[in-house]
Amino acid sequence: MIRTAFASSAALVVLAVAGAAAAQTPPPGMAGMGGPQTLEAMQARQDQMFDRLDVNTDGMITGNELAVLTQPPMNQAGGPRMRSMITRADADRNARISRDEMRNAAAALFASLDADHDGLVSPTERAAMMPAAAAPAPARMTVPSTVPADQTGMDVPNGG
Repeated sequence: MIRTAFASSAALVVLAVAGAAAAQTPPPGMAGMGGPQTLEAMQARQDQMFDRLDVNTDGMITGNELAVLTQPPMNQAGGPRMRSMITRADADRNARISRDEMRNAAAALFASLDADHDGLVSPTERAAMMPAAAAPAPARMTVPSTVPADQTGMDVPNGG
């Protein structure tokens, strides 16, 4: 379940970037992901993503075509995570991702997100699959010691 949640959250990021202006142009953030989404819409986004990444239009996405996701500014905007998720779509493990593999990954993602099986992934269902944000570490207070130090420089208990 944890792996599914991670893969799902990574996939949401990938699905959200389909609106890039041109091939290999770093895509925008989560634009267009606000409302309910159907399987067809999710697969259409995957198709758009595929078309933008398949720079040489050979019908396959390779590591060279995914390299843009690990270069600035995408390396700071979730690109490496997107690359990892897309790479996981390579069902036959031939280091080449086909359009069908991308569409099948979208279908599997959709099935895992559509908790109520109504054919729509709602914002609530998407949010339920997102990993919880890490709570900020509590602030630590340092209280100066008022206990005298012994000859080694270590604090000694009161009266000692």
